[in-house]
Amino acid sequence: MKHLQQQPELLQIPKLLAHTLKHGSLTIQTNGQENVQLQIENNQLDLNFHQKEQIKTLLELQTETEQSIRQKLRNLKKAAEQLKQNQLTITISYKDQKLLTLGQGAKPTISQMITDSEAIEVHNLLELIRLTR
Repeated sequence: MKHLQQQPELLQIPKLLAHTLKHGSLTIQTNGQENVQLQIENNQLDLNFHQKEQIKTLLELQTETEQSIRQKLRNLKKAAEQLKQNQLTITISYKDQKLLTLGQGAKPTISQMITDSEAIEVHNLLELIRLTR
């Protein structure tokens, strides 16, 4: 699944959703089990994952080797900055616990030292590390 799409193409999905849909929600299930909830509201996409593997896959899309959480977050930098330029925000949660905010709505504090970006906010670094192991 790695390198499924190039980053600019991957960004077309949230841009299309945010500009096409002003608000709404969608739940994706497989085999009767809820996997992800997507909510859209005014250029903000909230992704709430229910499976640990999906968070790992998301953070590993642009890598071929195993990397530290710091490097995985830095890999999101270009996408997050493009989201910010397009005035879009993506919030990534796991079982209703907010982990990351990418793009316009990110308000990084100390997490900026980890990500080297003003477009990525890490809400719960310890949980993110736990989920990516």
